[in-house]
Amino acid sequence: MSIPTSGNTAIVTEDCLACKYQRRRCPAYCLFAPYFPHGHEQQLKNMHKLFGSGMVNVIKLVRTIEDPSKKDIAIRTIMVQSDMRAKDPVGGCYWVIQELQHQIECTQAELDQIYYTIAICRTQNAHRLQMQKIDDGDRCQMMNKLPLIGFETEKLANLSIKSDDNIGEK
Repeated sequence: MSIPTSGNTAIVTEDCLACKYQRRRCPAYCLFAPYFPHGHEQQLKNMHKLFGSGMVNVIKLVRTIEDPSKKDIAIRTIMVQSDMRAKDPVGGCYWVIQELQHQIECTQAELDQIYYTIAICRTQNAHRLQMQKIDDGDRCQMMNKLPLIGFETEKLANLSIKSDDNIGEK
């Protein structure tokens, strides 16, 4: 693949593995260039073995997708699936998906247990606060029944005398 520059020279880079494997020149818009640089031969072989036909099936599949970010996800998914199928020809990604679903279920059960514990703690806390308010109310009623001692009694007496004086003036 060559990349034109502003001058007369062009930077020449090697073809991607997919184009090299198909024995064709790698175009500037090559779909596989970012995914199959040199050093990823096994991934390319796995994908070719799974999808066959010199990558034409993969190219057709990816070209039907319009969103570029979804194309990226699709190619990466195809690569992972082909690698998993090479490691486990019978199950492929199935066992990995099953294990992840099991982990999700266990984590969800643990989260539900935590929510349940939080709800119990909140209920107990609300009950304790309610009981504390009742106890505080009883203490206030008891304080009203107790006689006032010392300085507070004198203040109260002075207030009642002054209020009686004001009533008589009317």
